[in-house]
Amino acid sequence: MQAGGCIGLFAPSGVIALERHAKAVARLEALGFRVVVAEEASFFWRYFAGTDEERLAAFHRLLADPQVDALMMVRGGYGWSRLLHRVDWELVARARKPLIGFSDFTALNLAALARCNLMTFAGPGAAVDFGGIDDDARAQEGHDFTDRHCWPALRGEAIEVAPIADAAGQAPQVIEGPLWGSNLSLISDLTGTPFLPEVHGGILFLEEINEQPYAVERMLFNLFHAGILGRQKAILLGAFTDCEPDGGRFAYRMEHVIETLRALVPVPVLAGLPFGHVPAKLTIPYGAPARLVIGRDGYSLTLNAG
Repeated sequence: MQAGGCIGLFAPSGVIALERHAKAVARLEALGFRVVVAEEASFFWRYFAGTDEERLAAFHRLLADPQVDALMMVRGGYGWSRLLHRVDWELVARARKPLIGFSDFTALNLAALARCNLMTFAGPGAAVDFGGIDDDARAQEGHDFTDRHCWPALRGEAIEVAPIADAAGQAPQVIEGPLWGSNLSLISDLTGTPFLPEVHGGILFLEEINEQPYAVERMLFNLFHAGILGRQKAILLGAFTDCEPDGGRFAYRMEHVIETLRALVPVPVLAGLPFGHVPAKLTIPYGAPARLVIGRDGYSLTLNAG
């Protein structure tokens, strides 16, 4: 994806905020890209940006458009699970265009890998990450991080993330394998379906938002019982945003969940990956080989879509 290329924006899930969407288009154009917006992106039906038929038609049309070089979601929410069984996977495989998004977009990341062996990108959403920059210095720093890592990844350049200060008492080692995962809820929901890839020897990365820690742990046990965790070489934890206990007789926190996970699997479980529902997120070539180097005080990760 070179400067001057054309990005097709579409809304496969929730209704978009028009002001943030307009800011995102302006930002992407200022970066030197041409932008095509699916007309359905501004539609409204129930919770969704248009009916299932309308949202699916926008996706298929952008895939088939020879002027469009890559597709990026406007925002996430909920919606892809309603569409997966109706996607034209032959068109997806034939087009082989970069598909970029996170959160609910994880369903498409997973399904494209399972059905087409297609590398996609777990990365920013247009309105979320390019239309929401504000005057808060920390938020701006996060958006700058996202910007710096997105375009090189889409160009196929190697990205090294280092150092991340969490070795969790692991012995120094180097682990290589396909990097995959993203939103935990979607991975858990698609377990047992033809839309979940069977990845052996992988590096699994996970993130979540607005789930209580006990529910996060329950989903992790689902992946464990299904044999998914046992097939991985390492597990990387991104942001678990607003995953806080709501009270009760014991404040079961994410640190308890991580402790349980580390006792459950015999592979490194490392926290701090800059990815998730946060301003500072990597763009991760989904399913591509990655190299994880664990040192005594932290770890580094090399990603390469080329």
